[in-house]
Amino acid sequence: MKIILRLLSILAVMAALGSGSALAQEQKDLGALTPDEALAYMKSKNDLLIVDVAAERWYGEKHFEGAVNIPIESLNDAEEKKLYQDLPGGRPVLLHCRLGMIVPGAYRNLKQLRPDIPEISYIAGKPPFDEYNSWLKSRK
Repeated sequence: MKIILRLLSILAVMAALGSGSALAQEQKDLGALTPDEALAYMKSKNDLLIVDVAAERWYGEKHFEGAVNIPIESLNDAEEKKLYQDLPGGRPVLLHCRLGMIVPGAYRNLKQLRPDIPEISYIAGKPPFDEYNSWLKSRK
């Protein structure tokens, strides 16, 4: 009888783990960061994924080294969602545009669509491209 109870206990734990509820990781929502806060954050995260949601022409002129461009203004909802789904999971994400005006919507959409992203935030203002890229270059 003790063996049966023990097995039932083990099966209950395995069922809970399999459902994902016991393993669910809560997303850390950092929200809006000032450009200075974002720069410090970017320097502190080795596995950070930077997502630029500005138009391709702006991305072509200047961007953070290693950033992914998802030009939301030229995409329909399905295209935007597909690109968000294609982002690698399990990494913190920092979104930005050029002045911080269109990025809050992208941030809300990504946050809702991808709960597997452990930390999510965006730059509320002008991105510190030069400062970050210079810092990144000095590390190589």
